[in-house]
Amino acid sequence: MLPSFYQETGIEAGCDEAGRGCYAGPVFAAAVILPRDFHHPLLNDSKP
Repeated sequence: MLPSFYQETGIEAGCDEAGRGCYAGPVFAAAVILPRDFHHPLLNDSKP
């Protein structure tokens, strides 16, 4: 995971994709912007 570059004057968005392009079908992408102190027990990174 890349380090955060949070600044009071800027917005940072996380982005992820799923799919293999034309080989296996369409690719889906998503981005989300949450408050810096946002925590939810069911929301986490899928990679260690």
